[in-house]
Amino acid sequence: MKAGDEGIKRGSEWFILTAIIVPKEYDLTLSNKIVSIKKTLNMNRKDQLHWNKILKYDKKIQIIYDLISENFKIIHVAINTCEINKLKSKDLYPYFMSYLIERVSYYVSNNKGKCNIFISTRNENNKTKNEHLRTELMNKRTYHHIAIKCINNIKFIDNRERNLLQLADVCCSSFAQAIKYNTNQEWEYVLKLKSNIWNYKGLMMGYGIKFYPPIEWFNCFPMLIHLTA
Repeated sequence: MKAGDEGIKRGSEWFILTAIIVPKEYDLTLSNKIVSIKKTLNMNRKDQLHWNKILKYDKKIQIIYDLISENFKIIHVAINTCEINKLKSKDLYPYFMSYLIERVSYYVSNNKGKCNIFISTRNENNKTKNEHLRTELMNKRTYHHIAIKCINNIKFIDNRERNLLQLADVCCSSFAQAIKYNTNQEWEYVLKLKSNIWNYKGLMMGYGIKFYPPIEWFNCFPMLIHLTA
């Protein structure tokens, strides 16, 4: 799941990639939770849940409260595109998707598991481009040290066809808006999901949330201090 433009030094300053990790045995339960949330919002079960299209605070915060106790983990990678100098614009997405998948593979490996990875795509996306990315992630691994033994497969799926990809949109877009607007209200949605963000041996920054290039996040985004408390 992604939010923000992929171009370097154009469009959005921040480019966000987010993964959610769901135990296989909990997949259906969590998918049904998203259906339940849609029903509460007077949406059909096949409608696409878009965080950015939900405008009212009471509806957004209810979604977050409905998710707090659910069994899934979140990993965010936040890239400041204005500070990227060595990558060409076309290489931004594959490079940082590799970076995100590396972190997912670390989580899965640390928990002695295996996973299937589903990457959100659109029908109009170039299938050749997707296959090139899949080959990079599964075989070449040019950019990062992905623990490939714990990954069964990588598939590209239209966001509209999978409720859990829409959950990833909720997590990704809420974090992206917090980064963009940096207000207490936008950060509230992120902070409420604190227990769902991956932390490793008590460390969340650098694991569940990773900034690239590294920044003094406590100065830029002081509300994140509440995640580390």
